[in-house]
Amino acid sequence: MDLIVAPPTETITSLGDEANPYTVYDYTPSRSRDGPAKWLADYEGYLQADAYGGYDGSFHSQNVTEVACWAHARRKFYDAQDSDEERATQMLALAGQLYAVEREAKDADDAARRQLRQERSVPVLDRIKSWLDAEQDVVLPRGPMAKAITYAQNQWQALNTFTTQGYLNIDNNASEGAAHIRVILHASPI
Repeated sequence: MDLIVAPPTETITSLGDEANPYTVYDYTPSRSRDGPAKWLADYEGYLQADAYGGYDGSFHSQNVTEVACWAHARRKFYDAQDSDEERATQMLALAGQLYAVEREAKDADDAARRQLRQERSVPVLDRIKSWLDAEQDVVLPRGPMAKAITYAQNQWQALNTFTTQGYLNIDNNASEGAAHIRVILHASPI
């Protein structure tokens, strides 16, 4: 298979739920805000995404609640290991506790999952917030750890949203995985 390097584009991947088990892709030729703005023009509800600024207009001008992706936040700390292994290890362990709750709640219904998150994830999030607040003032301001902390702080409210509803996900790995499958299938000769 040939390696295909695509120009900067945006493909919005929308995953359905049990009642609407569909995966829908919307392609735009650029990463401008126009694509998400058009796709989400009449949408109201929760939108889970990384911190891509193209979605900001939807969060600010519509009745759309941002749900941030813990996998993206966690990856920032993972990438900071080479420059600050001790702090990265601490944060990765805390994020691991959130994912442990998710594994435990995997087969639970929405109400039970929400309850478990309220009981177990919210206290972990409180510890993470305290850690972020304490560490942001002592790390090198332009280093990878500072960038990871700033990312998490800037996304903090949205990183907590998954605990408010049992049907929300801790991350958007499922939709990103669906998008990668589409790209791989598109690049494969048939």
